[in-house]
Amino acid sequence: MDYEGQKLSEIIFYIVICTCGGIGWIYGYFQQDFTFCFYAWAVGVAISVILCVPDWPFYNRHPVKWLESVPDRRPKKKD
Repeated sequence: MDYEGQKLSEIIFYIVICTCGGIGWIYGYFQQDFTFCFYAWAVGVAISVILCVPDWPFYNRHPVKWLESVPDRRPKKKD
């Protein structure tokens, strides 16, 4: 996962958790039962784990370009 993929993963995580928690809170408020809020939050956590934990290909769209290796400058040992 590259740096842009990490950023995207975090954004997806926050959106899923907040959306499911908000919907669960509103539904639980009207039903007068807090367990609906908890269940919706738990579903949001499960969905976000499925979306954010594995290294899906869309998280690797901006690969990091590494520098070329520097040749060894130490003198070679004579046996």
